[in-house]
Amino acid sequence: MPRVGLKGHVYCKVGNAFVAMKIARDVTIPVSKNEIPLKNKGSELIRYLSGLIDVPIDLEADWEPGDPVFDALHDCFWNGGSLEFKFLDQPEGTGAKGLQGEFIVTKFERSEPLEDVMSVSIALRLAADSTLTRVGSAT
Repeated sequence: MPRVGLKGHVYCKVGNAFVAMKIARDVTIPVSKNEIPLKNKGSELIRYLSGLIDVPIDLEADWEPGDPVFDALHDCFWNGGSLEFKFLDQPEGTGAKGLQGEFIVTKFERSEPLEDVMSVSIALRLAADSTLTRVGSAT
């Protein structure tokens, strides 16, 4: 059965515990693989190999200083380092599926629309020393 985006859950590890990111708005998780074309004189066809996986996560959130996840993201952007996240299709512990890994914050852009609340556009990229785990999967 299809799920509404509202049912997705983002968790960020703050201290020693995962905290639900309640300030998250729109979350985009475009998981893709590079394609490597094989071109040679032995064939008139272009064939492909599967390349590296990229997971450039972008999200919008409310501008809420004092929220533990907001403050962790803000500090991570300005001070470096990484944060561990879980991106799940339903609440943790309910058979949820998704991704988990350590991410760096590469964008923390504030928006101040005249007739809406202040928000922040955040870009998360998989940290160099991280692995990406599929949550709720046998492999």
